[in-house]
Amino acid sequence: MKRRAEAVLQFNRFYRKFLGARHSELPRTSFSLTEIRILRELESGRTDTAAALARDLTLDSGYLSRILAGFERQQLITRRASEADARLTHVSLTEAGRIACASLAAAAVGGVMGLLAKLSAAEQQQLVDAMEVVQRLLG
Repeated sequence: MKRRAEAVLQFNRFYRKFLGARHSELPRTSFSLTEIRILRELESGRTDTAAALARDLTLDSGYLSRILAGFERQQLITRRASEADARLTHVSLTEAGRIACASLAAAAVGGVMGLLAKLSAAEQQQLVDAMEVVQRLLG
């Protein structure tokens, strides 16, 4: 069991390093990885409150609030108090925010396509299948 736990942790370290390297290869962006995660989460429509964003992305609420304030200044999001519960703040992307997300998504897909191009079609499918297994088992 310990050996398997260490193998999972080793994979996690590898994948975090891999993602960091991939981020540096993307076209220049002013967004940090955390900011990109927030924008993508908002774009998905699964999360619409600041509290849910903080919970789902495991972010400190103060840190998230500062990022959201920056997004608001850049006119990427709008925030409004919930009518049902004043403690909640609804967050949504503006048109500029959706455009920024589309640009980031296109760059990400292009980067992954470049990575996949180095693999044979069979290797690509093997990688996708393995990733689906990881998601199914841990999700």
